[in-house]
Amino acid sequence: AAAAQAFGQSLTPRRRAQNARRSADLSERPGLNRARASSGSRATKTKRTARRARRAPHSTMRAARRALSAAPQPSAVSHRVGEYGLGGRHSVSGVRASLFGATGFLGRYVCSEMGKVGTRVRVGNRGSDDETRHLKVSFDHGQFHAPFYSPRDVASVADVVGRATVVVNMVGKYYETKGVVPKKQKDGSTSRVNYSYEATNVDVARTVAEAANAAGAHLVHVSCMAQDPKSPVSWARTKAAGEKAVLEACPHATIVRPCALFGPEDRLLNWFAGMADMPLNVVPLVNDGAAVAQPTYVADVAKVLNVIASDPEAYAGKVVELGGPAEYTRRELAEFTFDITKQKARLVDVPAAWSSTAASFLSELPVPMWTPDDVALDALDVVVSPDTPALTFADFGIAPTPIEKIAFSYLHRYREGGHFIIAQGFHG
Repeated sequence: AAAAQAFGQSLTPRRRAQNARRSADLSERPGLNRARASSGSRATKTKRTARRARRAPHSTMRAARRALSAAPQPSAVSHRVGEYGLGGRHSVSGVRASLFGATGFLGRYVCSEMGKVGTRVRVGNRGSDDETRHLKVSFDHGQFHAPFYSPRDVASVADVVGRATVVVNMVGKYYETKGVVPKKQKDGSTSRVNYSYEATNVDVARTVAEAANAAGAHLVHVSCMAQDPKSPVSWARTKAAGEKAVLEACPHATIVRPCALFGPEDRLLNWFAGMADMPLNVVPLVNDGAAVAQPTYVADVAKVLNVIASDPEAYAGKVVELGGPAEYTRRELAEFTFDITKQKARLVDVPAAWSSTAASFLSELPVPMWTPDDVALDALDVVVSPDTPALTFADFGIAPTPIEKIAFSYLHRYREGGHFIIAQGFHG
């Protein structure tokens, strides 16, 4: 009351007279007084709501800025030489990688892992822009480039390498690519083969290794666990010859040998499901599927390659052998696949000689499902030796992912009628 009296005394005489007249007028018309009071309160609430709405974006931004400032920021001590940024995809790791064969099965996962840490990547592209566009989303702006090249053109290979600090060669093919019509070869003969096993696994590997060595970049060469110069599989023999050619051109290269890879785009479990979708539902098993495999998750191999690319000098001249956490026969893998897909497949024991004859016909297709080399490989045990002197997943601190944890996510699409066809109670 004292404060109100003091405020009233501070007003000018004219202002006090206006207030007195307004009070008298309102006292004579109580209905109008209540209406004005209520309308005034509504107007006040409306104005207050509008002011809050205008302030909302600013308050949200202030809260976001406070949260960002409170979050731990990378310090200069934690950065490698040449690395800067906030970390993750929105940073530059200081690593410049050139990838060959990145448009294949393993390559897309390697791109994803490198994009997570801000590695700047050049992907060699032999096709159109559509061949690499699915890889761009793994990188921040300016971190991805896909120059065109030909494996038979040394200058274009050197252009892909550029100023890279590390080069990863993942080029490989499970069949020999063929043209529609025969063409003349260097020795004067004619053949439909475009890239043979020798050309893909040896010549291209040597060309990439020489380009990496000339540029002073470290080379990571992805081979396979089945490589063996005395193998009955020509594909595996050329893989061994490719390793030898790489080490001759680049003695400090890192050799990575993964076992059979599994994942959404694999040729392991998808092969069984694809064969079961054929008209006769027959799935051939070479020698009753007795050969042992050690399936390895493709993303785990990509993580290892990313670790090597981040510190290539620590792994120079090393051999890395990567196998999954468990071993299975091919029959067990087939039964596991059909336990998920619920396909009515017939597993048929076929001797290797008969299988090779059937695969020779299928190998004439543009993209064959089965080749004679596949048959010969299906009869061999391909696992990592427990006492191997090479580096394994354990040396990288990575626990290999079990096949049971991943397979369902991409095999259930083969179920007849879709994913929910076997669910009980959904339709009453």
